[in-house]
Amino acid sequence: MKMIFLSIMMLLSVLILASCKKQDIKLTPLASLLVTNAVSGGGNLVLGTNAVPVYNNNFQTYGMLTGSREVKLLDTAVGINKVYYNQTKDFVNGGMYSLFLGGTPAAVESVFIKEENIPSHTADVFGARVINLVTGGAPISVNVQGSPNGSFVNSLAHKAISTFKDISSLAAEGDKVFEFRNAATGDLITSFTVPGYDLPRFRNITLVFAGSVDNESIIRTNNY
Repeated sequence: MKMIFLSIMMLLSVLILASCKKQDIKLTPLASLLVTNAVSGGGNLVLGTNAVPVYNNNFQTYGMLTGSREVKLLDTAVGINKVYYNQTKDFVNGGMYSLFLGGTPAAVESVFIKEENIPSHTADVFGARVINLVTGGAPISVNVQGSPNGSFVNSLAHKAISTFKDISSLAAEGDKVFEFRNAATGDLITSFTVPGYDLPRFRNITLVFAGSVDNESIIRTNNY
């Protein structure tokens, strides 16, 4: 009887040790890709087999397997398969990437970047930057309404992108109006309002200056 009891105790000990053994969990290495579709007159785009499209004048974030991967964006409307972008890019585990598409369906332009300096914020501020995707336009400057011309971005050429800068997000200050100007003359081209009720506190946005000369538009992309 004693031997049976000892045998049972030994078996229970083995089971307990086995259950306590550390389980190795293998995680799939992933990166993220933020796509902004600012193609003038363009359609909604699909990325590979992803069910969620990138709507025109909007953005979408996708998870990407690491390594060398094809990034192919198609307009599949009315049965066509027009390629807007098709390049192979290298993605690293945990990497954050952004792809901005501008121009027209007949001449799509792109800017692909690996995000290295997306800031974090611990005060009542948000980060903002600007990318210039207006083909054939003059370099632009940007200021927040009430500040001197060019105080936010002094001069930004076509397909150039600024660094993130801090903007106060105190509720009492209300809307933040960004004024886009001809960098050489200071003439106002257009403006974009980030409303006080939707300030991206503690976060970051990119203002995409897109369209064509005399028909410019601005798209807000959230880099949360």
